[in-house]
Amino acid sequence: MNFELRRKPEWLESIFPWQQRALTVNGRRMAYIDEGEGRPVLLLSGNPTWGFLYRDFITPLVESGYRAIAPDWVGAGYSDHPREDAALTFAHHIADLVSLMDQLDLRGFVIVGQDWGGPQGVGAALQRIERLDALVLMNTWLFTGTVSKFHASPRPWTTWHAPLIGQFFMKRHKTLSHHGPSATTVRGMSEEEARAYHHVFDEKDSDHVVLTWPRTIPVREGDRGWDDMKAIENRLPELVDIPTLLMWAPGDEVFSIEFANRLKELLPKAEGPVTFDRARHFLQDDRGADIARALVDFLNRTVGAKL
Repeated sequence: MNFELRRKPEWLESIFPWQQRALTVNGRRMAYIDEGEGRPVLLLSGNPTWGFLYRDFITPLVESGYRAIAPDWVGAGYSDHPREDAALTFAHHIADLVSLMDQLDLRGFVIVGQDWGGPQGVGAALQRIERLDALVLMNTWLFTGTVSKFHASPRPWTTWHAPLIGQFFMKRHKTLSHHGPSATTVRGMSEEEARAYHHVFDEKDSDHVVLTWPRTIPVREGDRGWDDMKAIENRLPELVDIPTLLMWAPGDEVFSIEFANRLKELLPKAEGPVTFDRARHFLQDDRGADIARALVDFLNRTVGAKL
């Protein structure tokens, strides 16, 4: 079933002009951008971003003959924003993307994933592996047993999502939802761009997913998210012959180059990691045009735009 979404504010149209569409996935509304024709390329973001993160990718992909699809995870962007953890699990996000792919009848698709877009995108692709043609991973992870210093650090990370203090920082002060991309930008960000990232979480308690995702990071066995991530890791040998590219910002304090090297061990035929300086965690924002160009070059060499 298709849904009409709330109207984008006029100030956003000039920097994000593409039409927002939506489908019902597992009883919730999932928003997405769908531009162009040809091979579908799913552009998957993470916490606390939405499709706006890929604004520099849409035109290069479409002009090169690809179909650019940028979904907003349920809980983020223009999708529905449930207010409870139980509606925002790792498994829910994977199932939502599978539903989107099935309803759009995507075949020969490409997964492009960063942050949570990596494991959730690959988790969904493994459910439809016969339709997956290529994989691009950026500053993400698909395995257990490696924990970044950032995720292990009491200040700020574990403090941010502690039971009581986390609510104070993440909900009352919106530490991530209103200060994530704009606080870590390397290139510099205009007030309008920062507002574009943050405005989707303006409504009270609309940023529940921003706290649920950190609490789902599998740091040790038994954590929520551990079994889901382990299941993905165990199936990675099935992806070994899928054309794969690793693109990385070594300046990212969340997923250092160590994570890229571990992915290279698990996916030994992958190209890269191709590194991008002058970028941190949200490398699509810091170096969008350059990364989009590298993405198109990789796809042209390996799978091409025509199905």
